[in-house]
Amino acid sequence: MSNTALIETTSSDPVIRAIARRVVRILNDAALDRDKRVELVRKAQRDYQRHCAEQVQRQALQTSAAARRLPSGYKPQSVVVADGKVQIGAINRSHGFTWFEGGDAPAGVVSNQPVLTVNKSTDGGKKVRQDPIAERRKALQTRKV
Repeated sequence: MSNTALIETTSSDPVIRAIARRVVRILNDAALDRDKRVELVRKAQRDYQRHCAEQVQRQALQTSAAARRLPSGYKPQSVVVADGKVQIGAINRSHGFTWFEGGDAPAGVVSNQPVLTVNKSTDGGKKVRQDPIAERRKALQTRKV
């Protein structure tokens, strides 16, 4: 059993607090052998380092987006990096959402996953809801014949 107190447990960031709680649980788990405990603590350290790097990237994106002036009436809503460019999602007074170019991405910021994906449908844009129960009944009826 470990009586180690981690300073990260007092952090204002809930992710860092969760990682610290996880490490304390790992250290206090008597069922784990030394090798497994070392492996799990190192994984927690990697998660902590990844989270800190993401925070730095997020801060760089926010400062980059704050430097961009939006047209009057628009408030920034979200920021995305795609193809090395910063894109700022903004909402206007009538709640219309628009993307604006924010310039080049800051150094060290990687592209995010696409926020909006457009799916090309073959049915002309009309989505018909499929009833899974009706489909199953139909399948069972065709098997009986």
